[in-house]
Amino acid sequence: MLFCLAALAPGYAMAAEADWGLLQQRLHQAGPAEFRYEETRSLELMAKPWHGQGYLLSGSDGSLVKLQLSPQRVIMAISGPSMYYYDPGQGQRRSAALSYAGDAAEQIRVFRAILQGRPEDLRARYDLTAESRGESWRLRLSAKTKTAGSALESVEIAGGADPLGRQVSIRQADGETTEYRLEKTGEGQALEFSVQRLLQEAAGD
Repeated sequence: MLFCLAALAPGYAMAAEADWGLLQQRLHQAGPAEFRYEETRSLELMAKPWHGQGYLLSGSDGSLVKLQLSPQRVIMAISGPSMYYYDPGQGQRRSAALSYAGDAAEQIRVFRAILQGRPEDLRARYDLTAESRGESWRLRLSAKTKTAGSALESVEIAGGADPLGRQVSIRQADGETTEYRLEKTGEGQALEFSVQRLLQEAAGD
């Protein structure tokens, strides 16, 4: 029996590597990129889901900007070791070290890896399974309970015939779920100006 299991082990290893290879292929991204998003957040204590929409912009230096346009304009950004929040309607501007993000830091890490095409940042904390049917595909990241150390339980990334569209579903251990519908709307160095401009607005420079 042990011999049989040992004989199967290389097959499992090859399958796992193939799954990570597929994730790399699906997430491949070089340079700045812009995504239009629709977000739906569900909580057990919420009477109805919360909805938001806007744009996500990724900079060549690893910066990530979330420009929420609805239900109100808000800028949330990560640049280097810092995070920023700016709500012009409420006159609120805050900044803090990313290390103070708590459980949200892991969600930021995962989203960065997805939008910036860096799945290698996730291998130490997550197991990956992949499935594909025709033009539809789905990738599921499940937290390794011994090493994750965060509130995230799983992340699913799915897509289909449209190479610019994808869906991302994030489930936390407390039951909260967040779903994003993403559509890539631009890429290339021309977007770097928009990323830096929004970072400056968020930081108040």
